[in-house]
Amino acid sequence: MAVPPLLLSSLPYLLVVLALLASLLLPGRKARGGTATWKLPPGPAKLPVIGHLHLLGSRLLHRSLWELSKKHGPLMHLKLGRVPVVVVSSPEMAKEVLKTHDLECCSRPSLVSYFKISYGHSDVALIPYGERWRQLRKFCTVELFSTKKINSFRDIRKEEMERVTKLICSHARASTMVNLSELLLSLSCNMTCRTAFGSGFDDGSDIQLHDMLREAQAALGGLFLSDYLPLLGWVDRLSGMRSRLERACLKLDSIYQRRIDYHQDRLRQQCKEDGDILDALLRMQKDEEGLTEAHIKGVLMVVDATLFTASSSC
Repeated sequence: MAVPPLLLSSLPYLLVVLALLASLLLPGRKARGGTATWKLPPGPAKLPVIGHLHLLGSRLLHRSLWELSKKHGPLMHLKLGRVPVVVVSSPEMAKEVLKTHDLECCSRPSLVSYFKISYGHSDVALIPYGERWRQLRKFCTVELFSTKKINSFRDIRKEEMERVTKLICSHARASTMVNLSELLLSLSCNMTCRTAFGSGFDDGSDIQLHDMLREAQAALGGLFLSDYLPLLGWVDRLSGMRSRLERACLKLDSIYQRRIDYHQDRLRQQCKEDGDILDALLRMQKDEEGLTEAHIKGVLMVVDATLFTASSSC
């Protein structure tokens, strides 16, 4: 579990006590220059300081939001500590957000766990929308996933397809069962890994990677109070969430650094133009001023996270 059960079950009560203390101890402040004129969706009554956090901590988050939406409608405003949130709970409202107003809603919040594991928003998946994201997207589209680059990996796809075909034939000759789900997943992961890193997913080269990604995934899904109440950042350390996140990130970083060092040594020894995606990123780093080692590690993290999600859902 990402958060200790005892801490999770007692969190609503702790937040209510905090709100009561804050309302007594903190002086009220009047807004300067008039009140805000935003037209916000309806929502439940909130408590001082913590807003609506006390409504979300005692059950699964999506269940809590569903119960609230039945009362307050498909477009609902919540205040999670200092963070304003709009909750969308119907297909019609989802279309408005994801299609009609895509540019206004396409960015991502800067959360503690996301910022840490993505090397300060240096990846493509978690980076907020903006010029930096467009630059990284251009790198990936033009240099990594162009038709020419994809065609250069044709031999890898052919070898992996032949490997799987031979394995299925051997099972057929022996009249034994074969798990096609696992086999096709292995095919997909091996093609992706060999294309990206030059080694297969199941060759044992990074035996710790799966466990490290599991730890990182748990940290990403955990509750960091500092995201919503910065003054309570010390609670994240007290609960162990911060140390768990930092430990997982350090271990992942050591794996990515080994990969980068290995490929840099290989590039120095043989200066050929072909290679895997990591080779292409390292070559781009020499030519592009904006591409740093953190960006390269961010791309590796996205590839590994995609493979881990696929293998975990199989």
